[in-house]
Amino acid sequence: MNKLFFSLVTVLLCMNQAFAQSDAFYFVQMSDPQFGMLDGNKSFTKETKLMEQAVEAVNKLNPEFIVFTGDLVNVWNDKKQISEFRRILGQIKKEIPVYVLPGNHDFDVNVSDEAFQAYLDEYGYDSFNFQVKNTCFIGLNSPVIFADKKDEEQSQLVWMERILKNSQKCNHRILFSHYSFFVETPDEADQYFNIPLTKRGNYIDMFNKYNVDAMFSGHLHRNAKGSAGNFKMITSSALCYPLGEDKVGFRIVKVYPDRIESDYYDLDNIPVKVNL
Repeated sequence: MNKLFFSLVTVLLCMNQAFAQSDAFYFVQMSDPQFGMLDGNKSFTKETKLMEQAVEAVNKLNPEFIVFTGDLVNVWNDKKQISEFRRILGQIKKEIPVYVLPGNHDFDVNVSDEAFQAYLDEYGYDSFNFQVKNTCFIGLNSPVIFADKKDEEQSQLVWMERILKNSQKCNHRILFSHYSFFVETPDEADQYFNIPLTKRGNYIDMFNKYNVDAMFSGHLHRNAKGSAGNFKMITSSALCYPLGEDKVGFRIVKVYPDRIESDYYDLDNIPVKVNL
């Protein structure tokens, strides 16, 4: 009887583990390809080479999806930079969904109406949300927050809160943004690389209220991480010009029913296969 009981328990545990593994998946975050930056907008041959190497790697990995967290180009209205970024974006296998978000370089300094509309005309959207295997994903237009575009920010805030409120039965809630809301600590001083304190606290309170697990961002051009309550802020280095010790590369994020794991890899050390 005891042997039978333990055998049944073992079978059930194995089944639970198998189901958990079948619900696991991974995605790729890339940030700041910033075509034109390396040669002062004179050319983008270096960025082309780096992004083509990245695309070749992700095509072999077959992630669930890819998100580019802003600064797609260095000059928001440079048609050649935009065209080259989009050309290489088109080399990603069609079965891999790709999402892009705007960075500060994808608009002018004040996020003028002209620049905002130009971005929408080019990419069709400036934020997004979707679900994969009971995980809710939201992409934000953070330059409008940093630039204090009140109408656009308020509209996005209402939209985001509605989605978060309706996502409480999901296993996880994961956000994407160009700007990190904070780099290391939620009360750190205002700087070029974070969202101002006058706005930051309200957002962080909302993230914790609605059980947001993590936000993945860029802009900093180096890797960093911090937390506020249960909310994790994870910043990834750049695809074109890193400013920290990490080399050019991208982040692979593994999502399990009960946890989220992520690692940053430089382009010369991308794994051949992702084990879940």
